[in-house]
Amino acid sequence: MKIAFNALSAKAGAGVSVFQMLMPAIAQLDKENNYYIIVSKNQQEIITKIPDNFHKIILNLVPNNPCLRVLYEQFILPFVLLKNRIDLLYSVGNTTVLLAPTKIVLFIENTNPFTKIVNNWSFKEKLRNKLLFYLTKLSAKRANKIRFCSKRSRDIIFKMLNIPTNKTIIIHHGINIDTKKLKNTNRKFEFNYILGLSVVAPHKNFEILIKGFNILKTRYQYNGKLLIVGDTCYKDYYVKLQNLIKDLNLKNDIIFTGKIPHEEVFNYYLQCDAFVFPSLEETFGIPLIEALSLGVPTIASDGTKYNNLFIPFNELAGEYAIYFAPYSEEDLAEKINMVLSSEELKNKFKENAKIFRTKYDISIVASELIKEFNSLGGK
Repeated sequence: MKIAFNALSAKAGAGVSVFQMLMPAIAQLDKENNYYIIVSKNQQEIITKIPDNFHKIILNLVPNNPCLRVLYEQFILPFVLLKNRIDLLYSVGNTTVLLAPTKIVLFIENTNPFTKIVNNWSFKEKLRNKLLFYLTKLSAKRANKIRFCSKRSRDIIFKMLNIPTNKTIIIHHGINIDTKKLKNTNRKFEFNYILGLSVVAPHKNFEILIKGFNILKTRYQYNGKLLIVGDTCYKDYYVKLQNLIKDLNLKNDIIFTGKIPHEEVFNYYLQCDAFVFPSLEETFGIPLIEALSLGVPTIASDGTKYNNLFIPFNELAGEYAIYFAPYSEEDLAEKINMVLSSEELKNKFKENAKIFRTKYDISIVASELIKEFNSLGGK
């Protein structure tokens, strides 16, 4: 069977790192099917990680604009799939090729079209999310199987899209961390720091992290900085955060690194005092699992009282993370200080790291996906 992965929407953050980890795992496990990866010539982060036994379909004229790219996919990719005689298409990013001459597994992984949190979104983003909602709905109707990466995201979205549950599957994201290769090198920055790691987007709730960090410094006398690692591509939100930092007089205490290669992420985890994941909207949350897999003290948003929000962290991390009320900077600062003040808590995170490296190993994800692909059996 010929199986194609459409990776054209994978441009930043987890979208890229997931393909970088997943492709080698599938290549190692599945010697029966033939795999193709569809990318644009500009996606070098993915192209350089394509295994030798994957076929590359590198397209030259893919638009950078997301809306134009979707149109390109709808009208050009059907011919690409026909030319290469593809039997099954694996589509990520919520949308698929509606006229694809294949069976389809669709991965709905983007919460933006379904969010109830709109205060921080610009008019342009609200309009784009509305269009994406309708295209996701059409894509879900067209797909043969629909993958979700957490029960929380499936339980919210399938009702909004009117999808039958027997058409859905839940397959978590996976990680691939070789602890033998990790080197805790000299500090990149000569100071202690609290780490936030994610694309700097409106639903990531970084304003609460910044306010909580301010309390941590003023009330609990934390002598370190806040380091936020991730692409600052949502410019309106980034400017809002910069204005907040200025108002709190924290300009010298908060650093945005911008986008960095995924392989460099792990040293940031290993050198931080604690990792905070304050997001209000995630279908999964790979940074949460990466941090816990490395034994890093981890504080995350508590979703138990917000069933209408995409906060699956309790589902994914259970009792092994520390949780805070996601709209309370006071609670966040208290929880960070609690972790920093307790050697017993820090040691527990180190002891539990292996649990997450085993439970979320990328080979498990690859195996489950291969099983689903084979169950559809091509055309």
